[in-house]
Amino acid sequence: MSEHAPTIFDLAPLTLEMGQSRTFDLSLFLPPIHLAGQDYVFMPETVPARLTLTYVGEGYTARMDFSCRLEGACWRCLEPADLDLDVSAGDYFETVLPPIEEMTEEEEPSLWFLEDGTLNLSEWAHSAVAELLPPQILCSPECKGLCPQCGANLNFEECGCQPPVDDRWEKLKEWKDR
Repeated sequence: MSEHAPTIFDLAPLTLEMGQSRTFDLSLFLPPIHLAGQDYVFMPETVPARLTLTYVGEGYTARMDFSCRLEGACWRCLEPADLDLDVSAGDYFETVLPPIEEMTEEEEPSLWFLEDGTLNLSEWAHSAVAELLPPQILCSPECKGLCPQCGANLNFEECGCQPPVDDRWEKLKEWKDR
């Protein structure tokens, strides 16, 4: 497990005029992702990122861009699999939030916006990556997976197992049209 702390960005010291933007190049820590009972890690776990903030009166529009590689197990055969992603995430953050108890669901702050006026960029990145993931992470699109009976990796060997008999529909053979 990593000893890194999440990447936090403090909005308080920014002094931008209405419509003015500022871009920051930073190192972004990417925490592991747990999917389908497996842990997936980023290699490396800290990547260069670009954060662009534009002041729009009551808050900031924000855009974060980075590239990353996610590594873990293939969902079909459990062999190593990796996925390269180019991530571009955007959102809006208010500079002053009312007390959390007074907020409605529509006003509820993002999970990566902390009450002290800081942004948890690691959590925001985690969410942005999750939105880009395919339905399955595979070692290759042609992956044949594991035999459900003997567990052989069908990418490397033919196991010779016969498919199981599915007798759930056998009773229908007795049915006659009336």
